[in-house]
Amino acid sequence: MAEGTSFEGFSVGLNQGDSSSFQLIVRAQRGDAAAFQELIHSYDAMVMRAALALTGSGDPAQEIYFRVFRDAYISVNTLDSSSAVFVWLYRILVKHCIEYCRRNHRDFGGSGSRNLAEVLRKLPPIERVVFLLKHSQRLKIRTLAEIFECSPERIATVLQSATISIRTQLRPLLYQSS
Repeated sequence: MAEGTSFEGFSVGLNQGDSSSFQLIVRAQRGDAAAFQELIHSYDAMVMRAALALTGSGDPAQEIYFRVFRDAYISVNTLDSSSAVFVWLYRILVKHCIEYCRRNHRDFGGSGSRNLAEVLRKLPPIERVVFLLKHSQRLKIRTLAEIFECSPERIATVLQSATISIRTQLRPLLYQSS
């Protein structure tokens, strides 16, 4: 393990409720497989909920779930000690969700989109992932900025762009139902 990447003796940056995860990471970095299993158990529901929200389907969500924890296992020794564990896992999750969005982008044909799921699928992958994490996982802009390693202003711009696109595409539907 590279010097300075271990959680040992480092608590700055850990969010409230992360102290047990902190200890699990330290143990996992020392090679304790049971500690890594406990870590998975602590975060598996969060990862699966987010993957389901982002993919809209069980099979792709399950694939993303397994990839997230596979990558977490592979990279546990390089975990940046200044980040909270959930941010680290969300970064891995976001990477796989964006890949999924890019691989499975479907064109529903202009104004033919008549439901939110179709409109969301038409968003660029970054906008889709940011929008869904903000609204389905109720993450704060500040947290999203940390996950995406950018400024809160950049996240706000991405959210605004996604919101405008969604409203523009759904506007015809709203006026037709009146």
